[in-house]
Amino acid sequence: MMQKVVLGTVATILVAGSASAADLPVKAPLQAPAFLASPWDGLYIGGNVGFGSTDFNTTARVLGASAATSVTGSGVVGGVQAGYNKQFGTFVLGLETDFDGTSISNTTDGVSTKLPWFGTTRVRAGFLLTPVLLFYGTGGVAYGHVEQSGLGVSVTTPGVGWAAGGGLQYALTPQWSIGAEYLHVDLDTGSANTNILGASVSSKATTDLGRATLNYKF
Repeated sequence: MMQKVVLGTVATILVAGSASAADLPVKAPLQAPAFLASPWDGLYIGGNVGFGSTDFNTTARVLGASAATSVTGSGVVGGVQAGYNKQFGTFVLGLETDFDGTSISNTTDGVSTKLPWFGTTRVRAGFLLTPVLLFYGTGGVAYGHVEQSGLGVSVTTPGVGWAAGGGLQYALTPQWSIGAEYLHVDLDTGSANTNILGASVSSKATTDLGRATLNYKF
């Protein structure tokens, strides 16, 4: 008799437990988060605008004598850039090339000295402070030319050199990003002859600039 009571009690508990379990809400299966495209991987193009200052150091040679002058000019810079980035975890490596026109110039004692344009091709390497904020350093080659005119003489001296700097870039969306960048551009020009007594002119243009950037990634 006791055995039947125990068995009946166990059966009642099992049935009640099954009924309670059937009443519990069923949780929806976990779903993987939606894929978000990296704002850093791929090809991009963009534009930039900023302000720069250039130290012009010029050496003129005529009839075996030479004279050196140094002036400083400043002005607006602006242009376009294009590049490619590849993300490795929190690190981003890339290559960028740009071309900027400038209004940087100086006029002293009737002589005008200008840096009308320059371009660079640089490696960029950085790391992500957050998934959408990139801090980077950059360095590579630079090219451009210096124009000087006055006192009946006009001469253009092309030059090559190097560029280095760094910046911050913020991804607004997977395609659009904005940034702020500092760049140092150092150009050594070759020697150019003038039409006066066989005189020649060579220049060194050292530019420091800050600019804002806007990029679109494909």
